[in-house]
Amino acid sequence: AQALEAGLSPAAIRHAIRPGGPWQHLAPGLYASFTGHLTPRQRLSCALLHAGDEAILSGADAARAHELRYVPEQLRPVVLVPPHVRTSSTPFVTIRRISHLPEPRWLSGLPVAPVERAVIDACLPDSSLFVAGPTLQDVRAIVCESVQRRITTPDRLAAAVSRLRRNGTRLLRVAVADVRAGCWSAPECEFRDLVRASRLLPEPYWNQPLPDLPHLTPDGWWEEARLVIEIDSAEHHQRGLTPEQTQERHAEIVATGWTVLSIGPRRIRRAPAQLLLEVEAAYRVGLARARGYR
Repeated sequence: AQALEAGLSPAAIRHAIRPGGPWQHLAPGLYASFTGHLTPRQRLSCALLHAGDEAILSGADAARAHELRYVPEQLRPVVLVPPHVRTSSTPFVTIRRISHLPEPRWLSGLPVAPVERAVIDACLPDSSLFVAGPTLQDVRAIVCESVQRRITTPDRLAAAVSRLRRNGTRLLRVAVADVRAGCWSAPECEFRDLVRASRLLPEPYWNQPLPDLPHLTPDGWWEEARLVIEIDSAEHHQRGLTPEQTQERHAEIVATGWTVLSIGPRRIRRAPAQLLLEVEAAYRVGLARARGYR
């Protein structure tokens, strides 16, 4: 249709799309006016053209447009359309029909879904049987990043997820529950799994200012045991602290009578049982000290 509007005749179009011609066929009625591979931007434009004028880009590509970094890989773009659009998914685009199409944001010249919907569609399994869905670690990473960077809130994500009426949302609901509890990174969420499996440890305060040091916000802490947990992961934090600044931060916490346990994300994943025993032991010692025992 665009070619006809631009003044090309049907005969000229047939000549361009002939076998060996200068255009390549992409989908019914959709062609690229060149040969060779499409760029990522051209693939997104192609997906939106195929889906129609009301289409909105969502999923991983939309999340990247919102400048999120920890985005699960998707084989093909995800495009949202209203229910009356009958366009089907193809090998280069996943079509998702939703009853209430959100108002798009125009980013880099493309209509992009709001960040909450983009995150949701990046975390849902692809409709293709050949694409594995994102892992819980993937889902937690993007959900936590969107909250940590303050481009959405746990409540807004929870509201968006609650409106879904489809299978494949279990991991999303777990990750949203984590950020509503206060976790800001995938490793913190994984450590929360350990805490919740313990018969001793209650839920700590997550990412809340310390009572004695309101200018400091550790990853987690138990006031009754004067125990602070810090998940040492530069990849998952944006504090921008140097090693020296981290040491000074910990020293300030310890000077007010708290114990600091620094935990690496690899230990959470590789030796969870041993790590949990160590944290429980530190919690017991902290309780005993707080009660005046030696």
